[in-house]
Amino acid sequence: MAQDVLDLSGLQTEAINEHTSNIDRVSTLQMCTMINDEDKTVADSVTACLKEIALAIDFLVPRVRAGGRVIYVGAGTSGRLGVLDSSEILPTFAAPPTQFVGLIAGGDAAIRKAQEGAEDSIAAAKDDLAAMNLNGESDSIIGIAASGRTPYVLGALEYAKSLGCLTLGVACVSPSEMGQSGNVDVMIAPLPGPEVVTGSTRLKAGTATKLVLNMLSTGTMIKAGKTYGNMMVDLIASNQKLKQRSRNILRKVSKQCSSMTDQDLDDLLARCDGRVKVALVVAEKGLSVEESREQLEAAQGVLAKVIATENEVQAKKHLVNGFHHRRSVLCIDGGGSKCAAVIGDSSGNIGKGVAGPCNLTDGNFEASVNAIVTAAYGAIRDIEKKSIHINGMNNTAYSDLSANTEIDVSFDSIWIASAGMDRPGMRERVQAAVVQNLNLNKSIQMRITNDVDLLAAAMARHPEISSSLVVIAGTGSIAIRYAYNNNDITPRRVARAGGWGHLLGDEGAGYAIGRQAIRKALFSMDNIKLTQGKTGLSSLEMKIVNFFSGTSSGRKDDPLDVDLLSKVLMASDDKSAKSRIAGITQTILDSAGSGDAEAVDIIAQQVSDFVQNTLSHLLDPRSHGYVDPSRCGLILSGGVMLHSVYQTIFQLTLAKRNIRFNYTEAVPSAAVVGVEYLLASDTLPLVQNGIS
Repeated sequence: MAQDVLDLSGLQTEAINEHTSNIDRVSTLQMCTMINDEDKTVADSVTACLKEIALAIDFLVPRVRAGGRVIYVGAGTSGRLGVLDSSEILPTFAAPPTQFVGLIAGGDAAIRKAQEGAEDSIAAAKDDLAAMNLNGESDSIIGIAASGRTPYVLGALEYAKSLGCLTLGVACVSPSEMGQSGNVDVMIAPLPGPEVVTGSTRLKAGTATKLVLNMLSTGTMIKAGKTYGNMMVDLIASNQKLKQRSRNILRKVSKQCSSMTDQDLDDLLARCDGRVKVALVVAEKGLSVEESREQLEAAQGVLAKVIATENEVQAKKHLVNGFHHRRSVLCIDGGGSKCAAVIGDSSGNIGKGVAGPCNLTDGNFEASVNAIVTAAYGAIRDIEKKSIHINGMNNTAYSDLSANTEIDVSFDSIWIASAGMDRPGMRERVQAAVVQNLNLNKSIQMRITNDVDLLAAAMARHPEISSSLVVIAGTGSIAIRYAYNNNDITPRRVARAGGWGHLLGDEGAGYAIGRQAIRKALFSMDNIKLTQGKTGLSSLEMKIVNFFSGTSSGRKDDPLDVDLLSKVLMASDDKSAKSRIAGITQTILDSAGSGDAEAVDIIAQQVSDFVQNTLSHLLDPRSHGYVDPSRCGLILSGGVMLHSVYQTIFQLTLAKRNIRFNYTEAVPSAAVVGVEYLLASDTLPLVQNGIS
């Protein structure tokens, strides 16, 4: 097969097109008709690749949001198409000028004039990428080669993959050397067929490639919040054409801007450094430029999450005693490593607070309640610092508040979510303790659930999909299927897998990853001591020893003298052994992102076990409430899952098993999702538990 791939005569792009064999002997109109007829087939060839393109976009978005670069690599026509697509991102979507980069074999001179032999150099590709100081955790490479065999592109993908970068391949043949190299995470291969002029891949193959690249970049920008509807709201008004387009968008989207003069709009844009999205928030919400930037940042740049349409605003208002009442809500997300509180109101104002661990499964009820109360007061202080008046709260100096201060806090509704809430009587105990400690009205609407139920609220963002899987990998791991039934307004738990706790399972979670890495280091240390081996610890094992001994990486003493087992199990700090073991996981993830193969193997093994032994049970057609993944959503959360390296490996593991969900949403703040849901809900029914 490898020989066939390298044989040009066997490539689809090099085949003879029987439909145009006499193109040099027909009339000019007939010639144009032939070319046009062939071009009509190109879009269909891309249609066959939509699942792969969508998967690639889902991989790109979190990396782009984190500031990672997208680097197009190609030679000849493919390289020029990459340069073209990358260069259009800045004026269209206001991305940083160095975030989307086009590399072409032979350098910029090759854009206008072919550089003989440049595409055949693997070393040149590695040198070009090495000069860019790639970050494996955040940077992504798109290798483009119509034939799927260009050495420059293959060399670039191999080098990028060795560093842990996300690698995407675009070719117009299948199978291809690129696709079979093992260096491509997602292979996109539209097959437009033989060219009008044999081998001239600037034609149909070039058109197919451009369609794919356009979809990758545009789709990534849309998902990253660069549009509002189909309007380019993230543009920068840098010339007369863009200034007029900016004015048109401001008048179209904002009622406040609809009657402004051109000069008024230009002044507003000038205050906002020409950024239309910031100007819209300033105009619609009456906030300062800095506050508007903060709200957009909190919403990950998605304008629709910051400003609402008139209908949405009306839906969130409630009539109380003849006056419009601005609703305010509180959501608490209690986790094994921290407790997060978010206060929000129907005008879109947000306050956040954080406290220590809040996990009722650990058995320390008082500490968990104290974390809830401390986080809530932190959110109150945060919202006061922003000079936002919360309905029902007086304007006392909230900066002086403590967990023991009695104040009159009035919320329309509260949602408290934490692991362990499903235990008999726990909801009632928590509600009584929180009402007392926050001095709340006993009749307040309060929802108290398991922390996973809070994440299921993200299903409201996709109302057309009735079933979703919530998958969490933090200190522990779990997967639960949720579904709407009939006229349900809240999702119902249908089936669960995993979540046994660190002592019995929770594969793929922080504790399991940390335990596997520590065991590996302990085995190596024992082996070296027992055999008096001369080989030392690996780079990752040294990081593990340094982490638990509190020693810098430049240590001069012998790491084998460290009693690692005692450091892990019997440290004198306040953290439990579970927390300490899970704590090393961030180091493992970061090392994997820097290209450490040992760290990648540990994570990949845990992810594989998690998918095989936990998630697969909910994806078995025989499981209760089964819905085909194509008609089901996937909601991801947890500190480990949200790390870009873990999430990429997780998604690739699903892709290799041909598992494609209708949508995938990573939720960095479950409490924010809960606030959104509470503000959109009139009543607070508990999540229905369908699990026996």
